[in-house]
Amino acid sequence: MMISKTPKIIVFLLAVIVLSGGISVMDSLYAQQRKKKEKTESFTRPAPTQPIKPTIPSANRYQEDKVFLENADSLFRPPMDFEEKQIVKGNVVFRQGGMWMYCDSAYYFPERNSLDAFGHVEMKQGDTLFVYADKLFYDGGQRKAVLTAGPSRQEVTLKDPKVTLTTDSLDYDMNIEMGWYTRGGKLQDDINVLTSTYGEYSPATKLARFEDNVVLVNTKDGYRMFTEELDYNTGTHIATINTETRIEGANDTILTTAGRYNTQTDNAILTARSTILHRDSSMNVVTLEGDSIIYDKATRLSRAFMFRDAAKNPQPMVLTDTARKMTLIGGYGEYDDSLRRAYSTDYPLLMEYSQKDTLFLRADTILTSVRVEYVWPDSLARALSAETRARLQGYTSASEIADEMNIEVLRIPYGFPKPGQIGQLRGFAGGFFKMLEDLKKERMKADKSGTGESKAEKPESSHLADSIASRPVVTDSVVVETIVSDSTAVVPSGPRLDKLGRDSTYMVPKDYHVARAIGRARFFRQDMQGIADTMIYQEYDSMLYLIRKPVVWNEQKQVYGDKINVHFNDSTVDRADLPEKGFLAEYIDEDFYNQLAGKKMTAYFGGGELSRLDVEGNVETIFLPMEKDSTYNKLVSVESSFLTIDMKERTLDKLKFWPETTGSIYPIFLIKPAQKYLQGFRWFEPLRPRREWYGGRWKWMDELGEVPEELENYFKDDTPASKMKTGISQTGLSQ
Repeated sequence: MMISKTPKIIVFLLAVIVLSGGISVMDSLYAQQRKKKEKTESFTRPAPTQPIKPTIPSANRYQEDKVFLENADSLFRPPMDFEEKQIVKGNVVFRQGGMWMYCDSAYYFPERNSLDAFGHVEMKQGDTLFVYADKLFYDGGQRKAVLTAGPSRQEVTLKDPKVTLTTDSLDYDMNIEMGWYTRGGKLQDDINVLTSTYGEYSPATKLARFEDNVVLVNTKDGYRMFTEELDYNTGTHIATINTETRIEGANDTILTTAGRYNTQTDNAILTARSTILHRDSSMNVVTLEGDSIIYDKATRLSRAFMFRDAAKNPQPMVLTDTARKMTLIGGYGEYDDSLRRAYSTDYPLLMEYSQKDTLFLRADTILTSVRVEYVWPDSLARALSAETRARLQGYTSASEIADEMNIEVLRIPYGFPKPGQIGQLRGFAGGFFKMLEDLKKERMKADKSGTGESKAEKPESSHLADSIASRPVVTDSVVVETIVSDSTAVVPSGPRLDKLGRDSTYMVPKDYHVARAIGRARFFRQDMQGIADTMIYQEYDSMLYLIRKPVVWNEQKQVYGDKINVHFNDSTVDRADLPEKGFLAEYIDEDFYNQLAGKKMTAYFGGGELSRLDVEGNVETIFLPMEKDSTYNKLVSVESSFLTIDMKERTLDKLKFWPETTGSIYPIFLIKPAQKYLQGFRWFEPLRPRREWYGGRWKWMDELGEVPEELENYFKDDTPASKMKTGISQTGLSQ
């Protein structure tokens, strides 16, 4: 029985096992089918008929510290253990207070109060701020944004009504309403374009700051500003300079380290040691330096100052004109670039170095300017000998010159020449007389009769003179071809004459420097020194005019009078004129002086020494002739109408009085004090400008330009002639 039941039990157990496995398999298959059915069912749901517009009835959606999702076409919340995350797409709109943010899609973190926005990102606040980017990472708690460029927008752009800032990455702080970039950017308003490596801008305050490789380009005038640090106000268009800065314009260049530049009016206030370089049309440069400078581009006027505070290490204003070889130094100075005029006060010093020996000039006030004179081109001076120029200088027209030189002119029709004749006229501007010589050769023809005589074919009128008269006046280096091609050129009524009466139609303009020293003026050169209340130096005629109480020294000699005119030739003085009254004195020994007085006096110099002296009218002289043993034992007093003195090797060589002479000779030991001096004699040695070698350089005794007391007292005496008395005071000035 037991054995027979065993197979049945085994079969039953096997059946149970098979049935259990089948149930398990069926359950697994059913679960898989259910998942597939659920997934398939999600795709078959109908699409939303309107955008998702979340509403929170109990909340105020205008909250400065809360970011709200205002709109999206779709929203998905993936399961996350640590925080809620919403994925929104399509016409996405966020808001925090008055700031609206737009994008194509975003990750929104409500608990964190932040979002990451992607694609066509926009941030808008009223009508004052607009920001465009490809990506936005926004922290609503801190109210800070990071915007970057990408596929949808190639650059980040921040705009307010008048300013546009562009970069590839921008940080923006809503709390202080400021954006900044660190990898290069550009800010542009209606006047300037500024680029830099680092930059920041506040639409609220209109203030911008730039650092590293800063470049400002003015779109109105085209000038550029280069610096490493700059503050800029987009409302006032004022740039504040804080470090080394270079401003380059068409005519001016400014170098400074501190100041303010108004880019709208082109005015600048430079508050640290600065330099302005002015360039003219010929690229000649005038440089103005000062501890502080006020610059006005519209009027082309610059004013330079020296600091008054010793703690600021003050340095004087310096104006340098390299083209005219002049430097002007002072406590205050002005330069008018349009008129090429300079002005300086506060102990000004002018150094004129166009000659080999520099001329130093001091006064209470110094003014410099440029005088334009018409001169013959250098080629004319070389083409004519001195004899020929002297012979022709009296002629008033080119035709008279041609007749004098026996030259027949070409038959040039009245008016402008034909193109084929331009080559024949080319020499007019640069070599007029050379052309005449060429024409002379062309006009010489053999006489048809075979006599061998040259016959001039006289024109009905002097066509050369007519053609010259019909030419426009040449005021620069324009060649003849340019003049001919201008059919609108003004035709003058007749030849223009120079000071010698010559036809000056083809003279050219040339600039010459003029300097005026006003008030207690004094000058210094190695060979000559002088003082006067007013001095005028003209480069044109190489003249120095001394007006009111002038005194001039040369070695041991001094000359003074009502006026003195000094002429310079190359590096030395060659002549001094006293046109109204002159007095010459030479130191011999203590209390003894050679003296000479007259109505008109002319002194000639050679090698820096007096070589000849001519005196006219009421000549009076006292001199001590040197004996052969180099001693002095007599005094000679002579009066006459005219006098000529020739000097040789610093000693008297010839002496000539005429037409009548009266005089006396006195032994020195019998001379009375009153006989030693002529009426009006004064010895001004204490007033003489001096230099001394100090600290490895030459400097003036009054280095800062202070006026010595003796000089100040001298110019206070307005009527010296009425107070002159014979004798010498302890200070060297007569009482």
